[in-house]
Amino acid sequence: MLLIKRLYMKHLKLPLDFSSALNGKAIKTCSLEESIAQSIMIQITSRYGEVASRPDFGSAIWELEFNQLVKVYEWEEKVKQSLVDTINKYEKRLYDIDVKVSLSEFEKESNLRARRDIRRKADIFVTGKIVYQDLPFHFNTTLYISPLSQ
Repeated sequence: MLLIKRLYMKHLKLPLDFSSALNGKAIKTCSLEESIAQSIMIQITSRYGEVASRPDFGSAIWELEFNQLVKVYEWEEKVKQSLVDTINKYEKRLYDIDVKVSLSEFEKESNLRARRDIRRKADIFVTGKIVYQDLPFHFNTTLYISPLSQ
């Protein structure tokens, strides 16, 4: 019975619209997969210590964001391990989690200047299995970070 309830449980869609709820309108919901993806995205974009009651919630991205002394493979490995740890601890709806992080640079033309800016982007891929359904889960996102001047 518990499994059936979990399969049909409604998940809140972020961001929450409290003004609609206060006016008697229904709060938007989403699928289990989208709810998990929202949770992972919050973990990726949070820095350690941002959630007062959970000092280990978040990722190492923001500790490393402007650190140009860290080698790319070290950056990727530190971010990967931080996400594996956080997702394993705080996203109980997934198991058999695997995270891949790829950091690369790209050139962006600047409208304000006659030169190009070198920027970094992090491609993040998370896979796993959904606990209640034993189905595969896939999530990916790209973050644009660290403007580097040339």
